[in-house]
Amino acid sequence: MKKRKLFGVIAANAADTEQREIFRGIINKAQMLNIDIAVLSNIYNPPVTDEVLKTENSIYSLIGSDEYDGIILISESIINPDLRKIIFEELKNKDLPLVAIGTELPEWTLPSLQYINTCDETDIEDICDHLTDVHGFTDIHLLSGHYELSVSHKRVEGYRRSLEKHGIPFDEKKVFFGDFWMTSGHAHAKRYISGELPYPQALICCNDYMAYGLLDEFLECSIDINEKMSVIGYEYVPDRYCHVPLLTTFQRNRYELGIIAMEFLTEKTGIKANSILSATPRGHIIYGNTCPCKAKITDIRFDFKTAQHKNRYDYLDLFNQLELNLIECRNIDEFVKKIHEFSSLIRDADKLYMCLYENWYDTSPNFSNMVGYNLLHDEEPFVFRKHNISAVFRNDAAPYYFCPLFFSDRELGYVALSFRGPDTFDHFFRNWLKTVANCLEFLRMKNDIKFYLQCQDISEERESLTGMLNENGLRKVYLNADKSNLCLVALKIGTIRTNPYSASQNDQINSVLDAAEAVREFSGNHICAKINEDTFFCLMRDIPDTDVLTKQLSAVLLHHTAYMKINGLDSYVCAAIPCEDNDYVQLKEKCFAKIAEMTDMFSSRRTKPHYKKLNKLRTQFYNDPQLTFDSEDIYSRFNGSAGYLRTIFRKCYGFTLHDDCINARIAAARYYITMSNLSNAEIAEKCGYKDLKYFLRQFQQVSGYTVVKYRSMWSYTKQ
Repeated sequence: MKKRKLFGVIAANAADTEQREIFRGIINKAQMLNIDIAVLSNIYNPPVTDEVLKTENSIYSLIGSDEYDGIILISESIINPDLRKIIFEELKNKDLPLVAIGTELPEWTLPSLQYINTCDETDIEDICDHLTDVHGFTDIHLLSGHYELSVSHKRVEGYRRSLEKHGIPFDEKKVFFGDFWMTSGHAHAKRYISGELPYPQALICCNDYMAYGLLDEFLECSIDINEKMSVIGYEYVPDRYCHVPLLTTFQRNRYELGIIAMEFLTEKTGIKANSILSATPRGHIIYGNTCPCKAKITDIRFDFKTAQHKNRYDYLDLFNQLELNLIECRNIDEFVKKIHEFSSLIRDADKLYMCLYENWYDTSPNFSNMVGYNLLHDEEPFVFRKHNISAVFRNDAAPYYFCPLFFSDRELGYVALSFRGPDTFDHFFRNWLKTVANCLEFLRMKNDIKFYLQCQDISEERESLTGMLNENGLRKVYLNADKSNLCLVALKIGTIRTNPYSASQNDQINSVLDAAEAVREFSGNHICAKINEDTFFCLMRDIPDTDVLTKQLSAVLLHHTAYMKINGLDSYVCAAIPCEDNDYVQLKEKCFAKIAEMTDMFSSRRTKPHYKKLNKLRTQFYNDPQLTFDSEDIYSRFNGSAGYLRTIFRKCYGFTLHDDCINARIAAARYYITMSNLSNAEIAEKCGYKDLKYFLRQFQQVSGYTVVKYRSMWSYTKQ
């Protein structure tokens, strides 16, 4: 269960500098109020749908979690119209306080969604006021963005207001429209340099990218722009150190936007936020050398540290050996340890979890269960449901960035990352994610190739590893079989494995062979087959009781230690279906549907509290059913009272501990009755019974058959 209030933040490419200040405000306020923050963000965020990158947007399915107490949407970051539709569909189903930071978008009109933003008109007005009030300029040009965008005209309106306030006539000929990118800055510079436009005293560029393009063009032409005019940018993109001279710009107060968004949500969720903000937040000028004020040392220091940081991590990105080390890994445990060794690559990371689907290595649909691996500290992997995102949060309130982990169109899971301060991930982290995802796919393929080379079917009707019939062979047998009193019995192995590659490849092969031997023992002189890498089918005649069939198969497999040691008690599913008049395809579909239903039930257990301890306890008394008679012995193996153990056991499994102890004894009895020549008294003793009559009575009560009848039913297994 989550420990604190949890607010979600929906962003896109959260590494972008325009969003960093918003996150800083959100996180600082959240930590003051002891609130957890979950930021959901893709990492590439192309403006149009790219099929290669489409899978990264699966991260937004986490909006469906019911753990949020409120949600913040950074609307301007979602630039892909298809992604906007996806997020809108998720949000319209949320009965939560919702607040959007940024420009109001018509396709995101929800009654519960409140927009907050800085004021473009006021910001541009403040810039123009500075040029007139401080420097006395009266001839000022404005380069805005796309003409068809309302935000471009809002910025023109702020420019008009300032001029008229100072008694300077507004002249439309001094207003120009570009594209909010460096190309229009280059083009506008050429108009001044060629003489097409007269130089003004100052030019306001309505974003920094256009200003950077302008500065670069002047530098390319060897013209000192400071001798011609002053230039002020807008929005403060911290790439100033890449352009000469150092740009004077204006920083929107996104920090306070983050705080205001948090205060709105806390008010709606009943938390006293001690609000200090009410008006629309106003920004301030970041001084450079393109206006007479000149740069301030504090601003230069920040830009210098930003440049140093970028150069350092660019170097690490180019020369680190993480990828080579991960490619050499043979299993997921080695993989996690290698990432741990290279943890310093993630700047200022405080917590870092790789959350993989339990079946990430499989091409079948993903389970809803995840396995969380701590990549910074030694910690046992933990299993949790995909939407229970609070599972990664620890004792102190923290912000986590949830970013997609995928390869091509295959979703592997996600990474949850938290920093030591109110920071966000950078573009280097995108490369780190790509490296991890690519190497996970390499690990999957490497293991699959080994398995395939050793297990591939080289005949039409026989499976080479076990020598059993393959699916083609079984289908032919079934086509010609008499269906009366015939049942299909299935065993699916390895259905739930936390660490599928923690065992060596040879151990995995041996566990499959051991399971195949169990199927042979169970089927005796009946038909058995291995139809794919993890599923066995048997055609059983004259035993119509499907419950008996599945429990007998399970009892036999429990005694095959090579399989059980690697895979464990809850790692397999047995199912049985009467053949009746079904054709092979129909029968197989019914059987797989039953397997899927049972797999989901077993999988849900793993999300329950204390599952690991309880499963370990169950394994002990299934391995040695004699222990199950001594209740004190059971309770001594688990911390807590007997009543507490019984309660949590029933909540986890849906049946009582006492019944499971009996089932463990009866499972052992089923095996010895059918697979050995032991007397009833010897079997009773091996199963922990001191009273033979009590054993015989309890076996009949649980199985529905006398020992004599049960033994005769399976007599073929000893032939």
